[in-house]
Formats: sequence, structure tokens, C-alpha cells
Amino acid sequence: MAEVTAQSVAQLREKTGLGILQCKKALSETDGDMEKAIEYLRKAGAAVAAKRVGKETKEGKIVLASGPDAVAAVEINCETDFVSASDDFGGFAAKVAKAIAEKKVSDIEAVKSLSVDGATIAEANTAVIAKIGENISIRRIALEKVGADELAETYSHMQGKIGVIVKLGYAGEVKDKSALSGLAKDLAMQVAASMPIAIEPKDVPAGIVDKEREIARELTLKEGKTGDVVEKIVEGKVSKFFKENCLLNQVFIKDSKQTVDKLLAATAKSQGLESIKVLAFHRLQLGQ
Repeated sequence: MAEVTAQSVAQLREKTGLGILQCKKALSETDGDMEKAIEYLRKAGAAVAAKRVGKETKEGKIVLASGPDAVAAVEINCETDFVSASDDFGGFAAKVAKAIAEKKVSDIEAVKSLSVDGATIAEANTAVIAKIGENISIRRIALEKVGADELAETYSHMQGKIGVIVKLGYAGEVKDKSALSGLAKDLAMQVAASMPIAIEPKDVPAGIVDKEREIARELTLKEGKTGDVVEKIVEGKVSKFFKENCLLNQVFIKDSKQTVDKLLAATAKSQGLESIKVLAFHRLQLGQ
């Protein structure tokens, strides 16, 4: 049997990211053969991962990443809050989010075949499960591609419990692109705090609006209102619903004297632009 040296153990650790004892055992079991030791560890990791399948994963983080022309938000789950705060979990999650943003892939099954550090994400996932001893899974992905005359910013809140993407589009030549980036970042904070369900009223699903009207009408009738005044009150309550739940209609969190749509118009004017529009937003909250 070949001698297992400190150098070979260190080399195997560098290749796999696993602990000293795991690497030493793998080399001992494979007569010091590096490639066989790697295969041994992968099989052992798969066995550990198989045992963790089905274990409840309520903890984790929303991880954000930006590529050359895309941004991504990824929810990655684990079993305990302790593990979600670990370097091993954070390192794996960051690599996954970066690969998604760079390759612009949002299908989870396709993501698993992306390459990171000479292995697929599926293999890296198995390895980190083996090292940590908890089930770790990619739950969902939000991806926005960024084209010409567009920019996107991200915002992380509550130590990764909430992650937001906001994408803006603009018409004209920008005087100060950092000002637009700051605007997008502010709007991402707005989305995190105010939880809009749509950009503007026309984007709210008809079923939700109908339900709000139904509830408003029922409450108004219970208050004893009758005649034409009922519909006026109902429409007033629906309008209030839009102000609270549509991003453009919301009061800007940094200035209670203006709404978000007026903020966009004012910023466009100050930058010499024809317009600035919110093209998309995503708000991912852990477990929701």
C-alpha cells in the first residue's frame, strides 16, 4: 500500500474541498491513487446525499449575482440556520448564483449541468452535502437579462432572507449612469420593504382585482351604504389597493411627498432622458 502523505492529503483537499480525515481515508482506501480517491469521495458523497433526500429544508438564503449582461437571484435551502451561515454553504451558493448569471440559465435542471471549478453544479452540490451533512437544494431562480438601454440592480435584506432584482429601461442618452443605478437600487429597497404585487394596475391579475371589488362591495353594504354611492366607495377602495400594491403607485420610501412614477419622471428629466420605465422586478423571500 502506498504511503498517504500530508502532501497528497492536501492535494486531495484542494481538489475536492473536503476535510482532512475524509481525504486521508479516501487515499488509504484507494492505495494512494489520487483519481480513485476522488471517485471514492464522490461515491461516498452521493451516499450521504441520498440519505439526506427528503430531509426538510426550511432554512437557507437568497443569493444574488451579476454577470456581464444578466442578474440572478437564487433561493438555496438547507436544514438549519447554522449551516446557512457557514462558509461552505455560502461558497457553494455564491458559485451557483454566479454561474446562473454568467450563463443566463434559469431552469433548475439545466443549472445542475453547469460547470464550476471543474465539476458540474450537481456534483458540487453532492460534495457540499457530504462535507456539511445536511440536505442542500436549489429551490427557485429569478433571472433578468440586461440589454441595450437597460440596467438592473439587486438588493439583499435581512442577511439574505430577502433578495430583490429591479430592471429599468430608458430612452435617450444618459448623463450619469450611476444615478440610474442608484435609482434602481432604491427601487429594489422599495420592493423589499413594500412588497408590491405588480408594476402598475394593468399588470394585476383580473381575478385579484375582482376579488378586491367583491370584498369592498360586501364591506360597503354592511356599513349600510346604498345606491350610487356604493360603487363610488368600491372604486375608491380598489384605487387604494392599487396605491398600496402597485410599485409605480406606491409612495416612495425615501420621500413621502412623491410616488414612484413621479420619481421616475423627475429622474428622467434631470438626466435629459425621454423616459425611465420599470421593466421587471423580482422579490424572493426565504420559504415563500
